[in-house]
Amino acid sequence: MKTLRAIKSVSLSETRWLAYATAGVASAFGLSPRAEAEIHYSGDVSIKLTGNAQASLPLSNGASLEFRNIFGGSTFLQHFHFYVKGVISGSARGYFQSASGSRNWLSNLGPRENVSAGEFLPVTGNPGFGVLFTFWSDGAFSPIGGWPRGFVGFRFNTGNGTQYGWARIQTQDVIINHNHHVRDLIKDYAWGDVGDAILTGQKQSLQPTNANSVPGSLGLLAFGAQGLDAWRTQRTPKCN
Repeated sequence: MKTLRAIKSVSLSETRWLAYATAGVASAFGLSPRAEAEIHYSGDVSIKLTGNAQASLPLSNGASLEFRNIFGGSTFLQHFHFYVKGVISGSARGYFQSASGSRNWLSNLGPRENVSAGEFLPVTGNPGFGVLFTFWSDGAFSPIGGWPRGFVGFRFNTGNGTQYGWARIQTQDVIINHNHHVRDLIKDYAWGDVGDAILTGQKQSLQPTNANSVPGSLGLLAFGAQGLDAWRTQRTPKCN
């Protein structure tokens, strides 16, 4: 099992600077953006799973994401599951729940989708876990017949309120000695603070498109020409 520490920048990034500026001016207009909001981005972790393997990735306050790859000895006995651990509640975007209530099929989200908009199914362990694919060929992330790359959208609560996040994964079918073997890649992931909205693929708070909104523009004006020049020179796209 490979455990990675989430990366959190200690520098005052452009988006954090814009958030503080926006908060100060927007309050005068009856708006209430979260100046303390932050997106926590892992960086490129590129964890590869094959055979019977699992990976645990840390979130806030002791919570974690867990991916389990299961190989039952033959091509069709291969499964890929998703859990959220160390939480009061945890769930993921899904589209179907089995009659037994023990398996929840998870949605394969595209880029820049609002994670919070959709149906969520529990993924906190038995009897509830998220099925990315099962029996090698079934499920939205199946390397056979599915769309093998995309985003898992999840939410969790460690006692302070609901937080949303995403994980970018890919599955691939590899033939070894005439047998099919699934390889899973967890590329990166991110989550927001309590009360934050987050889009799949979003790596930091206040994307450049949001910075061009009316409240963002007011925040820049509060810093005058110096603030505007700084924004012009520093803005770069941060979301793939």
